[in-house]
Amino acid sequence: MMNKLQNKGILFLLLIMLSNVVFAQIDTVRFNKHYFKKYWTDTKAIVTSPARWQHNDWITFGVLISGNGGLMFADQSIADFAREQRSEKTDQFSADFLEPFDLEYSMILMGGIFAHGIIAKKQKSVSTALLAFESYVLAGLITRIPKNLLGRERADNWRGDGPFVFNGPFHGNSFPSGHATASFAIASVIATQYRDHKWVPVVAYSAASLAAISRVYDNKHWLSDVVAGAVVGTLVGNLVSHRSSNSKLTFIPFGNTNYQGLKLSYIW
Repeated sequence: MMNKLQNKGILFLLLIMLSNVVFAQIDTVRFNKHYFKKYWTDTKAIVTSPARWQHNDWITFGVLISGNGGLMFADQSIADFAREQRSEKTDQFSADFLEPFDLEYSMILMGGIFAHGIIAKKQKSVSTALLAFESYVLAGLITRIPKNLLGRERADNWRGDGPFVFNGPFHGNSFPSGHATASFAIASVIATQYRDHKWVPVVAYSAASLAAISRVYDNKHWLSDVVAGAVVGTLVGNLVSHRSSNSKLTFIPFGNTNYQGLKLSYIW
């Protein structure tokens, strides 16, 4: 009986140590050749992911597409409602605080996190900044494809054509919203990296949501634009964050009330 308890105690300590190693993968991203190689491997994973989708994945994809398509029928009424709520103070708040989220604030935020990691010797901060920048770049590139191909007219189109005008390649750039994509691409990485602090994901996604909503408020995008951008940014950010190890082999502890063990994961 005592031997069994000792063995379970040793196994429990081993699982704790292995858990720390596994979750420490978020600290292993460095500014080196592996980091730049990660751009390619993650891009390849994104592009080829539909080939690995299961039945439920295709259902989820269909729900997202149909849901966003259905949202377009509400775009005009939501845009009209947003314009009715505008005031001088909220206009100034949106222009001065929320508008720069796409590039200016994003770069300041990522640069600040990176600098903190270097100065305080916190590798987790360095990894977070590098992952966030990769997510920002990849999500932005992916967003350019539908933006350029669909050619959707923006909400502030001077002709007032409405939300259902798609002019084709290079004749519009409203769908999806680049601001929403960038905001959620960064927010999802930060939320994943610091998910052990419950307030961090709340703050990260709330800030991203405000930045996205401001695009509707400013009449720069339709609501369906920002929702699509938020989905793209979140998906890319989560993929980038969960492929953060330089190593292809990973031991992952698992267990329940009946048994414990290890899973061997291989990434290619």
